[in-house]
Amino acid sequence: MMVSVRQQWLGVLIFIAVLSVAVNALVLSALINRYFVEYTTKNYEAHVEQITTYSKRILEESNTNRTQMAMDMETHLSDPITSIKLYDAQGGLLIDVARELRLGPDMMREGMMSRMMGSFFEEMDYIEIEDDLGMKIGQLNILRYSSLENSMATRMFRVALFTNSLISIGLVLILSVVIGLIVSKKMSRDLTDTSVLAQKIDIGEDLEIQSSKVMEIRIIQERLEALRSKLKLKQRSRKNLTDALLHQTRTPLTILKSHFEGYEDGLIHFSKDELKTCENQIEDLTAIIENMSGMIDADQDMDKVRVEEFDLHTMLTRIVKGLSVQFERKAIALILNNHRKIKMKTDPYMLSQAIYNILTNAYKYTNAKGQVILDYQEKEESINITIKDDGMGIEKEELSYIFNAYYRGSNAKGTQGEGIGLHVVNENIKGIEGTVAVTSILGEGTEFDIWIPKEI
Repeated sequence: MMVSVRQQWLGVLIFIAVLSVAVNALVLSALINRYFVEYTTKNYEAHVEQITTYSKRILEESNTNRTQMAMDMETHLSDPITSIKLYDAQGGLLIDVARELRLGPDMMREGMMSRMMGSFFEEMDYIEIEDDLGMKIGQLNILRYSSLENSMATRMFRVALFTNSLISIGLVLILSVVIGLIVSKKMSRDLTDTSVLAQKIDIGEDLEIQSSKVMEIRIIQERLEALRSKLKLKQRSRKNLTDALLHQTRTPLTILKSHFEGYEDGLIHFSKDELKTCENQIEDLTAIIENMSGMIDADQDMDKVRVEEFDLHTMLTRIVKGLSVQFERKAIALILNNHRKIKMKTDPYMLSQAIYNILTNAYKYTNAKGQVILDYQEKEESINITIKDDGMGIEKEELSYIFNAYYRGSNAKGTQGEGIGLHVVNENIKGIEGTVAVTSILGEGTEFDIWIPKEI
């Protein structure tokens, strides 16, 4: 049978409360009973001494009134003494006093204690009274309970202690239940909220809960919140990655499509160079599709740099040839303004994708009969690549946002895209330890300035 935390907490609290009261009652009972019996014993011995002294005095004085003697003796009928008898030297009874059992609460209490604590047993103490010369002048018979522990006062004390212990247990139980219900309700609510938070995280929904004041529960809540944040970041990262991969597939597909359309229109013929260009685009597309398999593992680094040695001019020439048909159809001149061969070691795929995306952007925002110039220079251990167009330009206030994922400027209306291309450019260039900057004048054109190490 499953038991809730609230039930467990309440049960433990009640058990501890009852156990504490019971142990406390037993300890106090043992200690108090010990001192109470000692007190009763000393009190009895003091009474016996006083009775003996008084009896000796009245036996030596023959003129003492018996009625007065009896009244004086009755003052000593204190628990555990039940009766006192005084005899003279010849055995004649001089005084006989005893406690009388009266009906009423005391009698009822004594009957209850007799049933609870056992029957009463009495013993007689015989005390011979002698004069100063050692001659026997009388005898004192004192009837008392057989054991001082069984005296009426001791029994009443035990019953009172037992009764009060039961009352204490009852009060503690009530208080424990009330306090336990209040505390357990609070804890149960916090745990329920935490459970609901975990369920919402599992199904991907947002939920705000009040932080628990219980340290352990708050730690669990904080860990769940951290897990939710991490899952959100992973989901966002996976979406960005998916969009980036989809965006990257468009470039080789667009190039292939433009070449086939150019062939159908009779603009191009599939020469050896054209076939090589299409083959390169198919290889790029294959690499992108292979990278998609890594999305199964959300923690896999999809931006891993793969360094190769290659010639920059050859790469840029291949890019220009791949996009030339598309640019020619819109009557935009795409010019590679340098033919110097430069060997470099970096990730050719990340660099080429960045350049493809910038050129594609330039194609979108450059009108017919415009031009896009691609240039590069070697400066010490760095390579500077510039891409300049005479298109519509970018608002000055928007320049700081264009590398953000899914951001589209005010001049992007009417053009296709999701605003992911320049974000990929920035991430790729950073991935190969480079930087990219942009300057633009609205209505005149835009220039991208890329700096990358010659070797990484």
